[in-house]
Amino acid sequence: MLKIHILTDDRVRRRGLLAEHGLSLWIEKDDKAILFDTGQSSVFCHNAKNMGISLEEADYIVISHGHYDHCGGLQYFPYKNKAPAIYAHPDAFLKKFASADKDEPSREVGIPFEISNLEWMNNRIFYARQPLKIEQDILVSGEIPCTSPFEEVPKDFYVEKDGRITRDMMLDEQMLIIEDDGEIVIFLGCSHPGVVNSLKFAQKLFPDKNIKLLVAGMHLENVNPIRLQMTIQHILDMNIQKVVPLHCTGFGAMCEMKRFLGERCLILCAGDVIEF
Repeated sequence: MLKIHILTDDRVRRRGLLAEHGLSLWIEKDDKAILFDTGQSSVFCHNAKNMGISLEEADYIVISHGHYDHCGGLQYFPYKNKAPAIYAHPDAFLKKFASADKDEPSREVGIPFEISNLEWMNNRIFYARQPLKIEQDILVSGEIPCTSPFEEVPKDFYVEKDGRITRDMMLDEQMLIIEDDGEIVIFLGCSHPGVVNSLKFAQKLFPDKNIKLLVAGMHLENVNPIRLQMTIQHILDMNIQKVVPLHCTGFGAMCEMKRFLGERCLILCAGDVIEF
């Protein structure tokens, strides 16, 4: 059994729930529960409570990458003394910046708190650069290689490391892959390394498995139309059964996906549930 609850998204349409620019998912796989990202604030906690979900039952927390809208809410996790293992890339908690004019960093977009000030978190974080199985059928991908010629890592993001600010190549973004009934389900926070790059890497990790579901922020709002069309074409060619574009995908890109994928594309938001 696989059940996915959208705790946080940029949109919401259910009474009593909140929306914010961010992503958080509650994933139930058989007897395990995974909190995938935490949005930017305590919205995921509010929505979880109103959706009848007890965050205390989380077996794992997976952070897709180190931007405020995906890991900022981590500080609000309500059961700190019972918090489960947290999986992240070692670069996820570096200082990160974005630039409006693409010339130099102008605003911070990284994690909005100091991990060193949160003792409950320090001994629970497990860092990995390489693919890591956290259960027999649950894998954290580690770094996603860029192999697709038409997908470029965004140029207006920066990272501070060893006292130097350089272009952020998004090495910290990882995906969560769950094997279910002989197929795989893929979860992506923002797809900064590229949607197709991510899908190809998932196929490399699971070469004999079909992709039955992709749930992802895809960062396609401002890409050129050719890249968007090529992304959709690859999704079609890979015969992905269901696609759920969320968060940073962009409304125009969502509409294009819906136009070409039809019923295979589900336009969902905070409060919605997907069940297999």
